[in-house]
Amino acid sequence: MTFAAFLPHPTPLPGTLRDWRNVLAGHYARLGHRSRRDRFMANLPDRTVRRIADRASPDIVLGIEAEGRVVGVLEVFRGADGHAEIGISVEDASQGRGYGRALFLEGLAAAEAMGVQTADLYFSCENSGLRKLVDAAGGKIIRTGAECEAHIDISHCAACHATLPKSTPTTALPRPVEMSRRLNHLDP
Repeated sequence: MTFAAFLPHPTPLPGTLRDWRNVLAGHYARLGHRSRRDRFMANLPDRTVRRIADRASPDIVLGIEAEGRVVGVLEVFRGADGHAEIGISVEDASQGRGYGRALFLEGLAAAEAMGVQTADLYFSCENSGLRKLVDAAGGKIIRTGAECEAHIDISHCAACHATLPKSTPTTALPRPVEMSRRLNHLDP
């Protein structure tokens, strides 16, 4: 059995935009200095990450739950012409477990299912894990100082179309959960 067989797989989770914002606020607040810099390209104070969460309006949020809380998220913000922006972060203590990879692949698949053909990610160039994921997806990274901008053509991404196998019942890893306004027919 391969390592991929033990990666988590998303399941739908009902919720409103208010619920998502609360989850995002809690998750962002638990990010350490390095993880905040990786995600937001700056080590933002708690009040600022709370403001970002309070104003977020994603079309899809995927999450990884562990220890009774969401420890990793991927947000898809759909734009015009089949394009989206994606944000991803995993709490410091939960990094290195494959959660980011699972979120990334499932997030690209969910975005494609929504009709997204291309996606951009903005992150700190120090985020080597995300750089590796973008490279594996055939994405292009443009570096400007300490910031990276990644462009991924989802429709031509072989890694994006590789489906993660569902976790087996004996797997100890948590499963990402999908919270989608569109799937749950809820208004923001």
